[in-house]
Amino acid sequence: MKRRSKFTTASLYTVGITYGLAILGPILWVLLLALKNALDAFAYPPLFIFEPTLEHFIAIVEDAEFRLAFANSVIISTGSVALAMAFAIPATFAITIMRGRARRNSLLTILLIRMVPGMIYLLPYFVIYSRLDLLDTHIGLIIIYLIFCLPLIIWTLIPVWGAVPRELRESGMIDGANLWQILVLIELPLVRIGIIASGIIAFIFAWNEFLFALVITRRKTVTLPVIITHYMGYEGYEWGKISAASVIIMAPVVVFGFLIQRYMITGLTAGAVKG
Repeated sequence: MKRRSKFTTASLYTVGITYGLAILGPILWVLLLALKNALDAFAYPPLFIFEPTLEHFIAIVEDAEFRLAFANSVIISTGSVALAMAFAIPATFAITIMRGRARRNSLLTILLIRMVPGMIYLLPYFVIYSRLDLLDTHIGLIIIYLIFCLPLIIWTLIPVWGAVPRELRESGMIDGANLWQILVLIELPLVRIGIIASGIIAFIFAWNEFLFALVITRRKTVTLPVIITHYMGYEGYEWGKISAASVIIMAPVVVFGFLIQRYMITGLTAGAVKG
């Protein structure tokens, strides 16, 4: 095996560091902005050594609208992912049983639903929800997120479920187990890590979604990404509150991801190699 030259190694490190700064730089900037007072935030040149303050975090935590938005995001994201899992798990199991054209057409249909830009669905959903009185309701957003999360979870689980040996299913059928028993007792425990990983991805999507939440909600079910726009007024932007709110929105996903990153990595690569 040939050793890499010093130039190649240096180039790889340079690209890696540059990419890391491009990803982490804006996040670090927002965090610093959230910890600065109004004068330090707009100082020029920018201050990197300053006395941190929590005044912006305290202000938004004391904001009743922000607390309501946080509760709405938890309810809507958790509810949509839970419902999506309830449909996606048996659907994925059924697709793995299919063969030939039926399997291919099912996967293409599911992929098409996920690939269509969300903007196309926006106007029809708004009109339908207006007639059904579903605007500004939890169930309204949960239904929309369910439609988008379901294909995402299925396509994530397909390679994971494909790694389960068919012999296990055949053995269960020989022993007299029906398909429901095979799913619950035999195959579901084997793909639980993949289910956790796909659930995390779907939760992040629902937690960060902005477009539908902006159009479908009004006041009662405003979510966290939308509440940030409340700090943008004609008289000016409250950058401290915007930054603090952004940090709070990022925090649960980051912490959640770090705590179970092992499940995410294992689950997403479970079906990559099938021996």
